Amino acid sequence: MRKYNVTKERAMRYVKAHGSFYKVGCEVGEACRADIPELYERNVNYLLNHTRVGSSGRMHQTAARYMAAAERLWPQSVEFLLGLAKGANVNKRMISLTAFTEEISSEFPPAVSDKCSTLVMRLADGNHLIVHNEDYEPQNFGKMVVFDVTFDGFPRLAGVAYPGQLFAGVSLNAYGVAITNNGLWPEARPGLPKQVLHCYASLARDMSEAEHLLALQPNSVTTHYVVACGLTREVISLAVSNLDTSETNVALRSIANLPSFAFTNHIPQECLLKLKRPDPAPKLSPHTVPRYAKLKRLALEDKLPQTPQAALDLFSTNDGVIHRAPEQSSTSVTLATVVIRPETKEFWIRDADPSAAKRDWYFSL
Repeated sequence: MRKYNVTKERAMRYVKAHGSFYKVGCEVGEACRADIPELYERNVNYLLNHTRVGSSGRMHQTAARYMAAAERLWPQSVEFLLGLAKGANVNKRMISLTAFTEEISSEFPPAVSDKCSTLVMRLADGNHLIVHNEDYEPQNFGKMVVFDVTFDGFPRLAGVAYPGQLFAGVSLNAYGVAITNNGLWPEARPGLPKQVLHCYASLARDMSEAEHLLALQPNSVTTHYVVACGLTREVISLAVSNLDTSETNVALRSIANLPSFAFTNHIPQECLLKLKRPDPAPKLSPHTVPRYAKLKRLALEDKLPQTPQAALDLFSTNDGVIHRAPEQSSTSVTLATVVIRPETKEFWIRDADPSAAKRDWYFSL
């Protein structure tokens, strides 16, 4: 097994690997061995202090339920998670909770935090530029995973993800399928684990396959995706919920022909996903509505970035709105900025930590 020199400096872990799901999981787990146990402890404390889960026993029972659902839905996902546990030298119980923290926190609210932002631009040549800030809890700052992996029988996949979890962050594969994820607020319902569906869809060979996997029901966590296929120049907005929390399972909108499209992590009127209860985000989240408004203004003021570098610079420059540093927020900060050009299968990643030894990565698939 490959050996990694783990340092105490904050820096994203970079993993390039190929092979079985278990083998790749082992290599990622070993690269993140210094991070996964720490994040597990932080996740347990977060769930105890900010959700209604009540006890560590209950959170582990919930994680085990999602792990069993993952085994039924897509066994390779469990092979990967077991590989993560092996590489990080932790047990299955710890990796299950780490992998499904979002499902647990959503199932036992009121834990809420601002999450991600996505902006899509249609350029003059008909191609698209997607820029996204991956935002989440400050404990992940400087600890994200940059990956370039090829699972046996699947296309090459590049992106950024969280230590101890499936590749369900932001990704682009060799077929030109790209996915960004903006979390939404309605309570989770026991069902298919969102992390598994997202990871599975990231390996899809075309838009219809990705859309089908992301929208499988009963989907546990209400969320929003931007999905693109560079080969066909399709780009869609896909909000997925279930009939316990909304009037429709899926709200899908083609955005391939629009000059621009913005989304944060509340539900704007044009999303068309009608909730059975009001969206709590505008009241509970201090950032999501101002972020959305600022992104929308870029088009009105003719300030949309037209190049990958301009997009990367715009979203990675700290302004306290689109981009937030740890000292500006105790609940959700920018962890990484990514830019995707799906038609040319190019992917840029910038670590949000200005002190990182290496901040920028570039992939051409």
